[in-house]
Amino acid sequence: MNSQIIFVVGDKFFQFAHSKNVLTVSQLRGLLTVSGLMMFEHNFVEIHPGQGLSDEDVLGILKLAAESAHPERFDLSALERMSRRAPGSQSHKRKSENTLISMPRQVSEKEYLMDLVIDENCELMRDHQTGQHLQGMILLEAARQSFLAVTEAFYLPEDDTKFYFVINEMTARYQHFAFPLPGLVRYRLREHDGVNPLRQRFVADITVEQCGQVVSSFVTDFTTFEDARISAREEKLAATACDRATSEVLGTLSAVA
Repeated sequence: MNSQIIFVVGDKFFQFAHSKNVLTVSQLRGLLTVSGLMMFEHNFVEIHPGQGLSDEDVLGILKLAAESAHPERFDLSALERMSRRAPGSQSHKRKSENTLISMPRQVSEKEYLMDLVIDENCELMRDHQTGQHLQGMILLEAARQSFLAVTEAFYLPEDDTKFYFVINEMTARYQHFAFPLPGLVRYRLREHDGVNPLRQRFVADITVEQCGQVVSSFVTDFTTFEDARISAREEKLAATACDRATSEVLGTLSAVA
C-alpha cells in the first residue's frame, strides 16, 4: 500500500502548512470527519506531530480518528508515542502550555536529550508570530528550560529542599531557521562543581537540532542555591533597589522644580 507522510502543526502555522506535506490541526480534524479522502494521492497516510500542538489537540485528534469513517486510511501511532511534556516541577512553569520540552532522558554520563513540544498557546506565541519559522526567543526559552529540567531531574538532592537557579551568563547563536517540525534539545554538561549539594555551579552546552542539523546553540553558566538562603538575600536587594529608585525619582522631581 502506498503511504504518504503528513506533519500536523498548530493553526498559527497555517502559512507553513501551505503547499507542503503539512496540515494544521483544524485541517486534520476536518479530514477525519468527512466521508471521502479524494485529496490524498496515496492510500495510506502517516500522521506525525510537528510543533504548535497542545495536549488537548493530540487527545482530540486521536478521539476523532477512533470515530472516523475511514480509520484504516490513517496511521496516528506517532501521535500516540509523543514524548510527555516535562512537569512544571522541572520546567518551572505553572501552566503546562508554557513548557516547551519533554522530560529529559539521559543518553550518556553528561548528555541528555529532550524533544521540542511547543504548544501554540504558550506565552511566547500569544502576541507575536510572523512568518513560517519558530521565533528565536522560543528556542532560547527551550534551552533555558532544558538546563532547569536536567538539573532538577538528575543533580539536585532527592528531598524536599527547594532550590533557586541563578544564571551567571548565557550566550546564544542562531545558525539556521527552525520550523514547526520535530526537533531535539541536546544538553551537554561541560563543568560541574557539586562539592556542596546546596550550592552547585554548572556550565553546559545546549543545542537545538532539527532535520539533521544544529539550528541554534547556547552556552549557559548557572548556579543553584538553597532557596531559603537566596530568598533572604533577594529580599534585602529588592528593598535596596526600591530605596534607590525612590531616590532617583525624588532627585528628578527636585531637578525639575
